[in-house]
Amino acid sequence: MGNGGLIAEADGADMVAWVATCGGVTHHGELEPNAAGMVMLQFTDSGVVCNAEESRLQIGPVKDGGWFWITDDTNSAVGALVSHDILDNAETGITNAGPGVTMTMGRGAVLLKEASTGRVGLLPNILPAPPAAPLRKCGYNDGGAAASPRYTRRTTACAMGDGGTIILATVTDPITGVTVRIPDGGTVTRPAAGASGTVTVIADLWMNGSGHYTTAPGGNPRLGHLEFGMTATRAADRLQGGIVLAYSLLVGTGPTASRPPDGGTPVGGVGFDSVNSSARITIESDTAYCSRTSNVSLPVIVSALVPPTTSGAAAVLDQVTPSFRQPTQVVGGTSFEVVCP
Repeated sequence: MGNGGLIAEADGADMVAWVATCGGVTHHGELEPNAAGMVMLQFTDSGVVCNAEESRLQIGPVKDGGWFWITDDTNSAVGALVSHDILDNAETGITNAGPGVTMTMGRGAVLLKEASTGRVGLLPNILPAPPAAPLRKCGYNDGGAAASPRYTRRTTACAMGDGGTIILATVTDPITGVTVRIPDGGTVTRPAAGASGTVTVIADLWMNGSGHYTTAPGGNPRLGHLEFGMTATRAADRLQGGIVLAYSLLVGTGPTASRPPDGGTPVGGVGFDSVNSSARITIESDTAYCSRTSNVSLPVIVSALVPPTTSGAAAVLDQVTPSFRQPTQVVGGTSFEVVCP
């Protein structure tokens, strides 16, 4: 409406197109960005000045931050170019100042004109909405070392996870003594042929970090949160179930794969025993796999499962919300490959 123009920065295009509709008449054209990537359109020069009630002007592709102006009898009013998508948002009402100010409604903005002076202004009536803050994951709050208790459950205004679990497998570096995580699909180096020592892998069950909280009113708020699996509190913070939570190992692949029994004879130098809701996997040297004449890797799959329902099974499944898988199903797993030094 009236004389004016717009300026914007092209959004990675060699040419910027514009389309203007006034009543039933449409004008269109293209603008070539200058060396700085800017385009400018003068309404009068382009023939897009329009006083019809139904009129629109679209331009693109341009970046956010473009603006336009409209020049009236005594001064100009300036407004922001806005994405076409937000014009579908609800518009807010504009406070009526009475007969002293005329208001011409547009799409997304209102042209205001003071009757006594002729001065004009453009007022947006689609207010910017603040970005939706992502919900924190359900879990625990840390009040700091001085708080008592330091950790409390976070159960409200939080995002609930999917109930998925993982097995955390770690090994202790023999030189530094640091606990090192073995990623799913990672490797563990077998002791050299003839060596008497063993490599010990500790595997236990944790939630997958998608959001959960402890269900028992007096329960440990850190229960099942993986970040505590690499700390000294691991034994207290893992998902626990005594003898109800069991582990299983599958060593090898194909028809030659086998399952060493809990506490039984190792297979290919790999055995395990369940210790207080964890699997302690021991890996020994084995010349059938690693020697001066052999170099054979051995895949290992670790599974955690809840046996058929017993008096203690419900307590295992209900330690956290959302609860993880149902009884008799595998509730977590990981794998690694034993390789030769």
